[in-house]
Amino acid sequence: MNYSKNIKFESAQKRVEALKRFYKHVLVYGIVNFALFIVRGQVLEFFISESTDKNFIEWIDWNILIVPIFWGIGLLFHAARTFKYKLKFIKNWEENQL
Repeated sequence: MNYSKNIKFESAQKRVEALKRFYKHVLVYGIVNFALFIVRGQVLEFFISESTDKNFIEWIDWNILIVPIFWGIGLLFHAARTFKYKLKFIKNWEENQL
């Protein structure tokens, strides 16, 4: 009986640690992307001059905008793993295998 309680406790500890890592990830995502959008205008102004190529400015702008998109996709995968979300076809496959 004591052994099963110990396993449950260790499982709960791992779950709490996974949740803490996920929430830290969300916090860092929010802070970094907030800072990117605040600094975005200032960075673009730094590079803008009469001799600067317009395509270069668009390239910088797109790179600043794409970071939250791809990082957000990674964050969704992290959430799916943390909260044990499984797609329907994966659940069906598991049921068929059992």
